[in-house]
Parts: sequence; structure tokens; C-alpha cells
Amino acid sequence: MYAVRVIEIVVGLAVAVRPRFGGVLVGTWLATIVANQLLQADYYDIALRDFGLLVSTVALARLAVAFAPAAGPRSRLGV
Repeated sequence: MYAVRVIEIVVGLAVAVRPRFGGVLVGTWLATIVANQLLQADYYDIALRDFGLLVSTVALARLAVAFAPAAGPRSRLGV
């Protein structure tokens, strides 16, 4: 469980720094959690909650791509 905590902290920092990459990374992590819970067959309610989180992380990643700042030095100056 300590390793899972460290992984989730690192992934959370990746979302804060690079939402495009971090959103996909969290989505992949949540997809594996949902698959694991569905295979255990007793945790459908938690799997549904995690699926909702999965959908929101995919939306975050897509929004980060759609609203990415333009590349180049002029975009930082607002010109």
C-alpha cells in the first residue's frame, strides 16, 4: 500500500504540472482499478464511482489539449 500511495502522489503531481500527460496517466490508473474491482464482483458501487472519476480525467486531458497555449516566445507576452 505504501507503493500505491507513492504512485498516486507522483501521478497527482504529474496532473498538476502537465495535465495533458497526467490526465491520461490517471485515466489509465483508474481503468486498471475499475477492471480489478469488476473482476472481484463485490465492488460494483466503487467501480462505478471510479468510472466517473475516469470520465472526468479523460475530460481534463482533452481540455488540456484543446486549450493548450500556442508554442513560441510571443505567446508568453500576449502578443
